[in-house]
Amino acid sequence: MIPTVEILSTGDELLTGQVVDTNSTWLMDRLWDLGLMVRRKTLVGDDRGDLQAALREATARADVVVMSGGMGPTEDDLTAECVAAVLGVPLERHEPSLEAIRRRFQHFGRPMTPNNEKQALFPRGAAVIPNRFGTAPGFSVQLGRARLYCLPGVPVEYKGLCDEAVLPALAAGLESVPAGRVVKLFGLGESAVDHAMRPLMDAPENQGVRFGYRAHWPEVHVKWTVGGEDATARADRLLGEVRALFGDAVWGEGKDELPRVVVERLLSRGERVTTAESCTGGLVAELLTSVPGSSGAFDMGVVAYSYEAKSALVGVPAELIAAHGAVSEPVARALAEGSRARAGATWGVGITGIAGPGGGTPEKPVGTVHLALAGPGGTAHVARLYRGDRDRVRRSTAFEALFLLLRAMR
Repeated sequence: MIPTVEILSTGDELLTGQVVDTNSTWLMDRLWDLGLMVRRKTLVGDDRGDLQAALREATARADVVVMSGGMGPTEDDLTAECVAAVLGVPLERHEPSLEAIRRRFQHFGRPMTPNNEKQALFPRGAAVIPNRFGTAPGFSVQLGRARLYCLPGVPVEYKGLCDEAVLPALAAGLESVPAGRVVKLFGLGESAVDHAMRPLMDAPENQGVRFGYRAHWPEVHVKWTVGGEDATARADRLLGEVRALFGDAVWGEGKDELPRVVVERLLSRGERVTTAESCTGGLVAELLTSVPGSSGAFDMGVVAYSYEAKSALVGVPAELIAAHGAVSEPVARALAEGSRARAGATWGVGITGIAGPGGGTPEKPVGTVHLALAGPGGTAHVARLYRGDRDRVRRSTAFEALFLLLRAMR
């Protein structure tokens, strides 16, 4: 039997918009790998009545409930207290957890205040989940029809305890774990991808395959899970068919991230890249240098916003800007070629555009961007008109630049 899973996220900060709940989306993605889809997600603030009601409702519906937040030392951290109240049992101190908390404070040379002892209190009968990623341990109990897992809300701790305790326990309870695959695309919209996938999804041989999409802007991810004895072979067959269907739009699979894939490709080829960015403000350089080991593939990043900076730092001729404007194909090419030449790199990326919200004209509206990639075979240019706000234009541009570089190295 496939268990039904629900997520219960807590904290006033999640309801006020001060913090975005990234834990839930991360867990949903990991559960998909096990062939499990979350049936419902509940978000509730730091209120005893609301928390207890949410616990009773979720554990009455689901086989597994994963709860995050409310495990800290402060007055509004109510998870253990509320779970104990719904169970009708007292809170009890767990001495090994208290000692681990003391050792952690000693390790970092910080005094432990008395309220931290609260993090070692658990409902009677709870199974404690040690936390090597932070201070607050997690715990699990049987409540209603569900196995309830209560975890700290700090993302690194939440993910760590899910990986070490929750996901292995769920996998162990399944008769079989389906074979799952993910293909990552760039340059196509979700509706276009779905339309192209329809013949594969409707094919008789793919009955029972669970397909899904994730618009992980500016990318689209296609994923599927296959059960049965021949699950791996069927999943791999589909992988080949999907790759053939989308061709050059495919840039990665599984847990691949575009900046990391680009850096790894550069390193494997013994090549280096430099960037000269205007409207993206160094975002391409930031994405590349976020990858460990990128120093072996990245030479220089220049943010040249003003006309004078474009000329002084990268060597864009002033007369070129005067003749064509800063947002133009010739200037993008000059940025790419100038940065490549000055750094002596294999590749040079040049970007100029209008991210908005102001600065657009009828001839060059907001979202107009010119990208150029200079390399051993010459300089390629792409002109785009991106939609959306300033952040969307900048991010779309930066990821397209990485995609162009990756495709050039194929």
